[in-house]
Amino acid sequence: MQKVFSIFAQNLTYYNEGSIEGGWLDLPQSPEVIDKYLKEVVKVDDEHEEYEIADVENIHPFSYSSIQWSNIKDINNLAIIYSSLNEFEREAVEAYLESESADDFGIDELINICLQVDEINYYQYNFEGIEYSKDCSPDVKMGYTMAEEIGLYYELEKLGAVNYFDFEKYGESYSYNHQLFENGYLMEDSNIDLKFYSKEEIEEKVNEILKENIKEQEVNEIEI
Repeated sequence: MQKVFSIFAQNLTYYNEGSIEGGWLDLPQSPEVIDKYLKEVVKVDDEHEEYEIADVENIHPFSYSSIQWSNIKDINNLAIIYSSLNEFEREAVEAYLESESADDFGIDELINICLQVDEINYYQYNFEGIEYSKDCSPDVKMGYTMAEEIGLYYELEKLGAVNYFDFEKYGESYSYNHQLFENGYLMEDSNIDLKFYSKEEIEEKVNEILKENIKEQEVNEIEI
């Protein structure tokens, strides 16, 4: 599975006793690796059960506040499900989280968002010559996209007025009821149920992804 982000977990009981037990872990991993990491690196046992995520790397689009006190197995489930999304779906999740404030969600809610990515009304800019628009603002990209979508660009071409039209201003007018991002735009009526999938159903989804991944290649394991 492709690495999504990394966490540094440390055992709080040992910390309060004056020692640091913990280490970095790239996610996602197999359940077996998670169990080994908790036992041998974080030193979790019956007398030392409490731990925290003390540091993270490349956690975007998720927030540290959602990760810090969460169960590592749940965090790994999030990484597994997020890793199964394609580039467009990840953009959609990122746009949704930015619009709703990623700090407000728990792990299961983040997983629910990823699993309902098709309900997020996110669309990529699409217009002729988009490959040359890397340095253009989202307003410009939106202007050209909507002009082509509704046929305005064609009418401007017939009038010979394309070079005189302010596509940036036109695109900006859509920002009142759309949120514009670098590669696409988000409409504000996404239908996400943050509790649609239960923990049991989430585990089923995770197992399906792991089984499919095992068919394609062996799960990369870390050396501890």
